[in-house]
Amino acid sequence: MITLLKGALVALLVGLLYCPGLAQAADTEFQLSWEAPTSRMDGSPLDPATELSGYELTCGDVVTAIPATVEGNGYPVAKADALPGYGNYDCSMVAIDTENRRSPPSDPVEVGWIAGPSAPTELIIFYGPD
Repeated sequence: MITLLKGALVALLVGLLYCPGLAQAADTEFQLSWEAPTSRMDGSPLDPATELSGYELTCGDVVTAIPATVEGNGYPVAKADALPGYGNYDCSMVAIDTENRRSPPSDPVEVGWIAGPSAPTELIIFYGPD
């Protein structure tokens, strides 16, 4: 019987936090924060530093691999890589151990990507006398 990782990431994304101060008009990234599991589903201990091979973030139908070597505090993710397109999506994360066993998904967290404005139209440039 496969033993799954306990409850996946307790407090998965302490939020999918938008990058504050990124002064980018396109709003292109968000940050992940989570707590790594420290036990398996059966209650036995798990050392996340040596027994996890990574995580997967699923938003809609897009799955993004997150390396296990990353601390779960402010990991940047490009929206174009993690989201199917503009809109709001429920995202959840699973932990994967070194034997490729997967935890159940974390509770979902909603993340949104709002499109920027359309380009101006009917631009006219007037030339005056020199």
